[in-house]
Amino acid sequence: MRRTVLAAAILVLVVLLSRAPFAAQTLWAHDSVLYANALERGFHVDDALAEQRPHPPGYLFYVAAAAAARASGLGSNDALVLVSVIASALATLAIFLLARRWTRTGVAFVTALAYAANPLVWQYSEIAYPYAVLALGSLFVASVCLGARGRGVARAVGASIAFGIAGGFRQDLLLLLLPLWLWSIAPLGRRALGPAAALAIACAGWLIPTVVLSGGVMDYLDALRGQASYVTGTYSVTAQGLPAFVANLGATSWAIGWGLFVIAPLAVASVMLVARRAMLARDIDDDAFFLLWTIPPIAVYVMVHIGEWGYVLSALPGLYLLSARALEQLLVLARMRRREMYFAASSLLIVVPALCFAAAPMPFSAATIAAHDDELSAHVAFVRDNYQPRATLILTREDFLLVRYYLPEFRTRQYDPEPFTSASRRMRAGRVERIVVFTAGLVPDRPLDVRRAVCRKGIELVYMDVVPGAVLEFRGERYAIGSPSP
Repeated sequence: MRRTVLAAAILVLVVLLSRAPFAAQTLWAHDSVLYANALERGFHVDDALAEQRPHPPGYLFYVAAAAAARASGLGSNDALVLVSVIASALATLAIFLLARRWTRTGVAFVTALAYAANPLVWQYSEIAYPYAVLALGSLFVASVCLGARGRGVARAVGASIAFGIAGGFRQDLLLLLLPLWLWSIAPLGRRALGPAAALAIACAGWLIPTVVLSGGVMDYLDALRGQASYVTGTYSVTAQGLPAFVANLGATSWAIGWGLFVIAPLAVASVMLVARRAMLARDIDDDAFFLLWTIPPIAVYVMVHIGEWGYVLSALPGLYLLSARALEQLLVLARMRRREMYFAASSLLIVVPALCFAAAPMPFSAATIAAHDDELSAHVAFVRDNYQPRATLILTREDFLLVRYYLPEFRTRQYDPEPFTSASRRMRAGRVERIVVFTAGLVPDRPLDVRRAVCRKGIELVYMDVVPGAVLEFRGERYAIGSPSP
C-alpha cells in the first residue's frame, strides 16, 4: 500500500509539473470562446451563436469547475487550462490504479506515464478545451461500472449516480458509455430499475439548472434539436453517405494513431486477442468490458461525426489499459531479461513521446501550442495597431469567435466551406477599404490580388485593399474579389 501511494503521488506531481511550462496563453478555438463567454457573461445554452454560453448541450459541471478556478483570480483561459491540467493528472492516476487490476505495479506505472507523455494527450491537457475532462470522465465511469457488475444493487446504484454526475461534465458520455453501463447492471434483472432511477436522479442534478439557465424546457430542447440536426445533416453517414464515412474514418483513425503513438503495436495486438477470445467466449467479462468501453465511441465518431481530434480521448484510456495487459505478458515471457525489457519499455513508451512533444515540430506538440499563441497574439496586435475598425473587415473561418473575442471593435465575417459540396458563395464586404484574411487556411484564387504584412518575425497577415461595396466570391477554400451583382 505504501508503494502504491508513493507511485500515485509521483504520477500526479510529474504530470502537474510537466504541464506548467507549456500551457497555452490564449484561447484555443471556437468552443473555447463559448466556454469563456459562459464564465464571463453567465451560463446559457442556445442554438443562436450570439447567445451560446456555451453551445448545446452545455456541460454545466465543466463550466462550474472552470468558474471555481476563475474565482481564485485567474483569467478565463487560465482557468479553463487549469481544469485540463488537473483532469489530465487525475486521468493518469486513474489509469495507474485501474491497470493494477491486470498488471503488476511497475507495468501500471509505465502505462500511466506513457498515457501522460503521449503528444495528443499532452496537448489537450494544455489548452482551454474539455477533452482532458472527457478522458477523466470516461475512466471514472468505466471504473465504477466494472466495480459494480455482479456486486449487488447498492454498488449498481452508486455506479449509476456516478455515471449521471459524469454526464454533467460531458453529456456525450451518457451516449458513448451507455452500453457499458447497461452491461454493468444487466446481472440485476428486474432489480436494475433502482440503478436506472438513480441515474435519472443524478442527471436531474445538472439538467434542471441547465434548463432553467437556458430559458426553459422548450428553448433548451430547441437548442438540442438544432445542434443535433445540423451535425447529423452535415457530417453523418446517413445524410452524406460514403464520402462522410471515408472522411470520418480517416479523421478518427488519424487521431487514434496519434493518441497511441509508440504504444500502438501493443494496443493493436491486444485488441486482436480480445476479439479472438470474445469470439471463443473466453474471459468474456473482461473482454466485454473493454469492447463496450472502446468500440461504441469509435463507432459514433465514424458514423456520425468527429468534430475534434480530442474526442478519441473517450476511448484511448481503454486502449492503454489493453496495452498494459500486453506489456505484462511480454515481461512474463522475458523471464531472465525482465529488467532490461522493463527499462526498454519505459524508454520507448515514455521518453520518446515526451521528447517528441517537447522538442519536435509535430501536429501535437509544445511547438504547436506556442505557434498558436504567437500567431494569434501577433495578428491581433498588428490589426489593432495598424487598421481602423470602421474601414476594415476581417475575414475568418474556424477562428471567427477568436477574432470576435480578441478584436470586438472590428467587423468580422465568417466563411466556413461545407464539407462534401463544391457550391460557390458570394459575400458582400460592405463599405470598407480593406479586407484582412485572418485564417491561414483560406487561399486566394489569384495570389496577385492579395498583399502580405509582416506582423512579427516569421508571422505574416494577408490583406486586400478594396473599393467600398466589394463582393467576395468563394469556392471551397478559395476566395477572390468578384464583380458586384447588378
